[in-house]
Amino acid sequence: MNTQIRKTQRAIALLLCLVAAGAQAQVSVATYLDSASSDANRYRALLAAHRHARETHTTVNYAGVDTLYLEIPADAEPIPLADTTDFGGLTIYVRNNAKHISLFAMSAQFATIELTKIMVDSGQFGTVPQLATGLKLLLLTDAHPWTYRNMGSKGGYTCYRKDILLLSDGQAANSPISPYNTDSTQLQCSWTAVTATPKLVANLTMHRLPGSQYRTNCVALNGQNNVTLRNITVTTPKSKLIADGIFSISNCTNITVEDVTVDGTYSGYGRYRHYGYAFSMNNDWNTLFRNVVADGNWGVFGTNNLSLTTLDSCDVNRFDIHCYGRDARMVRCTLRNKQTQFSSMFGTVVYDSCNFVDCIPLRIRSSYNAYTPFDVVMRHCTFETTLRYHSLINFMMLDTAENIRPELAEKCYPNVDIDDLTITVPAVVRKVNIFDPTGTMSELVRPYGHISHVRANSVRLVTPSGKPSKARLNMSSKPVVTKKYITIDIQTQ
Repeated sequence: MNTQIRKTQRAIALLLCLVAAGAQAQVSVATYLDSASSDANRYRALLAAHRHARETHTTVNYAGVDTLYLEIPADAEPIPLADTTDFGGLTIYVRNNAKHISLFAMSAQFATIELTKIMVDSGQFGTVPQLATGLKLLLLTDAHPWTYRNMGSKGGYTCYRKDILLLSDGQAANSPISPYNTDSTQLQCSWTAVTATPKLVANLTMHRLPGSQYRTNCVALNGQNNVTLRNITVTTPKSKLIADGIFSISNCTNITVEDVTVDGTYSGYGRYRHYGYAFSMNNDWNTLFRNVVADGNWGVFGTNNLSLTTLDSCDVNRFDIHCYGRDARMVRCTLRNKQTQFSSMFGTVVYDSCNFVDCIPLRIRSSYNAYTPFDVVMRHCTFETTLRYHSLINFMMLDTAENIRPELAEKCYPNVDIDDLTITVPAVVRKVNIFDPTGTMSELVRPYGHISHVRANSVRLVTPSGKPSKARLNMSSKPVVTKKYITIDIQTQ
């Protein structure tokens, strides 16, 4: 009997130890905030709590904290995020008169490594000790300019391509957007170790206060794998501030952004209107946006070097891959007032069950002079045309000069496949175009490559009241000159 009692006592003691250990596995934010007497000190308390959690490989606990007013001090730095950060519905009001900063960040350091172009394109790295085992991110940079962006009277800048590969035991799960084993490529590589463990940042509302002289962005991710940003809302007042990037995602793989709302961005207003984005992204693979509702003065997305990007059930006013991308898919999305826009795009752009409201479903940007081969698939969509936007694809043309990069020398039109499209046409619109080329006559008569077919089945043109419209659906608003014979099959109901 005594032996049984002692066993029971030991079991209870062990249970109490485990409970105590579990309680110690979190850092209480409320405890750190107890002595914070100003908005700036509350920021410092938050920074200290998150630092402690990172150093002890634990998580932060926001129990008892529902609202915070923060002031960004001059010595501020991004607050490091643990692998799991649940803000528990916290609302932050932040004022910033000190410096541009991201409030929260999850970042990795990359180490340089020498690799051959052949190995990079093969996707096999089992002979490289640093990459042969475990999960790694391989960052590829081409030091040779990819193209130049011509912004007219505003000047321009040189663009460089990047790719991010996810390696598992030396085998790449994906491939570069475009091959690196070319004479013009100047390959530079670096790597970092990651894990497959899911990471989470969730349940936060951030209000950027009026009068702030500097940007306070919400979350910055760099060199991460398998991170979810969930249930986050960010609001921004009218401001002359520009160059926003509320969420910055760079050199990452397998990122999910879901149930996120963005109301306004720092992109100026009126005559101060300028660039600024809700999502500023560079060099990411396999990114999913689900149930994102976002609107900004300039546009929601400002991105480069994106591969395999999906928007599911989103309501946004613009999606761009400015330069260098592959495979974008929009499903059950509403796109308003502006456009989706690409240049130097490869693979396939898919619109599935989407609704386009007073916008250009797809615009091929001219300023990069990079008209690469890709295909467009549109199925089960609706297009609410207006007098200003009544073409499906706006093909902008700026310059007939060849791009000096051999991979970009040929100018290409996309193939188009349309199935089940309803086009609402107001009385002021007499015709709807699949292509709308815009440029000088010398640009229009240049033969374009890649395109082999334009197919449109089950297309309905109706008035706003739902009756059949007398408007016509044309292949193009202007002649399209192609290098080879193309098949055109357009069937309206």
